[in-house]
Amino acid sequence: MNLLLSFVTPLFAQAQQGVGTTEIQGMNITSLNELVTLITNVIIVVGIAVVIVMLALGFVKYVTSQGDKTAVESAQKTLTYAVIGAVGLLLVYALRRILLSLIGANANLTTAY
Repeated sequence: MNLLLSFVTPLFAQAQQGVGTTEIQGMNITSLNELVTLITNVIIVVGIAVVIVMLALGFVKYVTSQGDKTAVESAQKTLTYAVIGAVGLLLVYALRRILLSLIGANANLTTAY
Protein backbone atom coordinates (compact mmCIF):
# COMPACT_ATOMS: atom_id res chain seq x y z
CA MET A 1 0.00 0.00 0.00
CA ASN A 2 2.93 2.30 0.70
CA LEU A 3 4.10 1.88 -2.90
CA LEU A 4 0.69 2.98 -4.24
CA LEU A 5 0.74 6.05 -2.01
CA SER A 6 4.18 6.98 -3.30
CA PHE A 7 2.74 7.10 -6.83
CA VAL A 8 -0.36 9.05 -5.86
CA THR A 9 1.36 11.78 -3.89
CA PRO A 10 3.58 14.17 -5.82
CA LEU A 11 7.29 13.52 -5.66
CA PHE A 12 9.52 16.52 -5.32
CA ALA A 13 13.09 15.86 -6.35
CA GLN A 14 14.29 19.10 -4.82
CA ALA A 15 12.98 18.17 -1.38
CA GLN A 16 14.60 14.74 -1.20
CA GLN A 17 18.31 14.10 -1.60
CA GLY A 18 19.14 11.49 -4.24
CA VAL A 19 15.53 10.91 -5.32
CA GLY A 20 14.56 12.23 -8.73
CA THR A 21 11.74 12.05 -11.18
CA THR A 22 12.05 10.62 -14.66
CA GLU A 23 11.17 12.87 -17.56
CA ILE A 24 9.45 11.29 -20.55
CA GLN A 25 10.14 13.28 -23.71
CA GLY A 26 10.22 16.56 -21.80
CA MET A 27 7.12 15.76 -19.72
CA ASN A 28 7.66 15.56 -16.00
CA ILE A 29 5.24 12.82 -14.82
CA THR A 30 5.46 12.77 -11.05
CA SER A 31 2.28 11.01 -9.92
CA LEU A 32 -0.15 8.28 -10.89
CA ASN A 33 -2.82 10.96 -11.37
CA GLU A 34 -0.75 12.69 -14.04
CA LEU A 35 0.08 9.41 -15.78
CA VAL A 36 -3.55 8.24 -15.95
CA THR A 37 -4.66 11.69 -17.11
CA LEU A 38 -2.00 11.80 -19.83
CA ILE A 39 -2.79 8.32 -21.18
CA THR A 40 -6.54 8.88 -21.23
CA ASN A 41 -6.17 12.32 -22.80
CA VAL A 42 -4.13 10.80 -25.63
CA ILE A 43 -6.74 8.06 -26.12
CA ILE A 44 -9.57 10.60 -26.15
CA VAL A 45 -7.86 13.00 -28.57
CA VAL A 46 -6.91 10.24 -31.02
CA GLY A 47 -10.37 8.71 -30.66
CA ILE A 48 -12.11 11.99 -31.40
CA ALA A 49 -10.01 12.40 -34.53
CA VAL A 50 -10.92 8.89 -35.69
CA VAL A 51 -14.63 9.45 -34.96
CA ILE A 52 -14.64 12.70 -36.94
CA VAL A 53 -12.93 11.02 -39.91
CA MET A 54 -15.34 8.08 -39.79
CA LEU A 55 -18.36 10.40 -39.60
CA ALA A 56 -17.10 12.39 -42.56
CA LEU A 57 -16.38 9.21 -44.52
CA GLY A 58 -19.83 7.82 -43.70
CA PHE A 59 -21.58 10.98 -44.81
CA VAL A 60 -19.57 11.12 -48.04
CA LYS A 61 -20.37 7.46 -48.72
CA TYR A 62 -24.06 8.12 -48.06
CA VAL A 63 -24.24 11.17 -50.30
CA THR A 64 -22.38 9.47 -53.15
CA SER A 65 -24.31 6.20 -52.92
CA GLN A 66 -26.86 7.43 -55.48
CA GLY A 67 -29.56 5.16 -54.09
CA ASP A 68 -27.54 1.94 -54.40
CA LYS A 69 -28.78 -0.32 -51.61
CA THR A 70 -25.40 -1.89 -50.76
CA ALA A 71 -23.64 1.49 -50.77
CA VAL A 72 -26.31 2.97 -48.47
CA GLU A 73 -25.96 0.01 -46.08
CA SER A 74 -22.18 0.41 -46.09
CA ALA A 75 -22.52 4.11 -45.27
CA GLN A 76 -24.99 3.36 -42.47
CA LYS A 77 -22.59 0.79 -40.98
CA THR A 78 -19.75 3.32 -41.09
CA LEU A 79 -21.89 5.91 -39.33
CA THR A 80 -23.02 3.34 -36.77
CA TYR A 81 -19.41 2.39 -35.99
CA ALA A 82 -18.51 6.06 -35.60
CA VAL A 83 -21.32 6.58 -33.08
CA ILE A 84 -20.27 3.44 -31.19
CA GLY A 85 -16.72 4.84 -31.09
CA ALA A 86 -18.00 8.14 -29.68
CA VAL A 87 -19.89 6.28 -26.95
CA GLY A 88 -16.70 4.33 -26.22
CA LEU A 89 -14.83 7.61 -25.75
CA LEU A 90 -17.43 8.73 -23.24
CA LEU A 91 -16.84 5.48 -21.37
CA VAL A 92 -13.07 6.12 -21.35
CA TYR A 93 -13.70 9.55 -19.84
CA ALA A 94 -16.06 8.07 -17.22
CA LEU A 95 -13.59 5.31 -16.34
CA ARG A 96 -10.85 7.90 -15.90
CA ARG A 97 -13.02 9.85 -13.47
CA ILE A 98 -13.89 6.67 -11.55
CA LEU A 99 -10.29 5.41 -11.45
CA LEU A 100 -8.93 8.73 -10.23
CA SER A 101 -11.59 9.00 -7.56
CA LEU A 102 -10.85 5.44 -6.38
CA ILE A 103 -7.15 6.13 -5.93
CA GLY A 104 -7.95 9.44 -4.28
CA ALA A 105 -6.16 11.54 -6.86
CA ASN A 106 -6.58 15.25 -7.27
CA ALA A 107 -9.74 16.34 -9.11
CA ASN A 108 -7.72 18.62 -11.43
CA LEU A 109 -7.88 16.60 -14.66
CA THR A 110 -7.13 19.39 -17.11
CA THR A 111 -3.36 19.52 -16.59
CA ALA A 112 -1.68 20.51 -19.84
CA TYR A 113 1.61 18.84 -20.73
